[in-house]
Amino acid sequence: MRTVFFIIIILALSSCIRYNEVWRLNTQGGGTVQIICEPSPDWLKHAGATNWFQAALLFIPPYKSLSQDFARVGAKINHCKFFTKKGKPKVDILISFDSLSQIARSSLFSDRMLQWRKNPFTVTLLHRLSTKRPLGKAEMACLDDGILSDAQFDLKMFLPGRVIKIEGAKKKNNCVFINANLNKLALGDAITITAVARIAYPLWFKLLLSLTIILFIFILLFFLRKKFFNSKNAHTELNTQSL
Repeated sequence: MRTVFFIIIILALSSCIRYNEVWRLNTQGGGTVQIICEPSPDWLKHAGATNWFQAALLFIPPYKSLSQDFARVGAKINHCKFFTKKGKPKVDILISFDSLSQIARSSLFSDRMLQWRKNPFTVTLLHRLSTKRPLGKAEMACLDDGILSDAQFDLKMFLPGRVIKIEGAKKKNNCVFINANLNKLALGDAITITAVARIAYPLWFKLLLSLTIILFIFILLFFLRKKFFNSKNAHTELNTQSL
């Protein structure tokens, strides 16, 4: 089941739902992705937590098929939980993988183009999300007008270094994030994110930084020494005048 339709079906069940993806990547492009879904207050008010879990089973593949699918591509489901916290039901799935190309071969992420390039000093991420086949007019008509227009989901990707260049999203330190609109995705528009993160510095930069620090310490010691001797001379002159 492709991710975008997975989200759209959730939104068809409730006019508002929170869908989050959190990716944590290492320098080799491996890492984990956590998916968290929870219903809106309106759903809980009219249907309750039990009914939401039953509805969720309609669009979330069974754990067995999910685990087999990820095992096929070499990834692993760390946990797949249906639970209630403070009266609010949640679905929490955590998946670990060795590379982005690996997880992109799974059925759950078949809508994604995930690419990773590692250089000596930087890593480059390409994350493209699209429906591949946009919803038709009849399919769009089946959904309430307000469901997709306001429906969004949060995507966060933590890179192994500070992000120095970003397109198609926002950044903060080593985090790339976006709040995507499902209406555009359903119509066939794609969300494309490219990000470059620095993971190391060249030798010349390290040498220059070291020399700058040494020079700063030398200048600081010089002024402290000069201040010390000036103070000592002033104290000696004061004692001489007193005599």
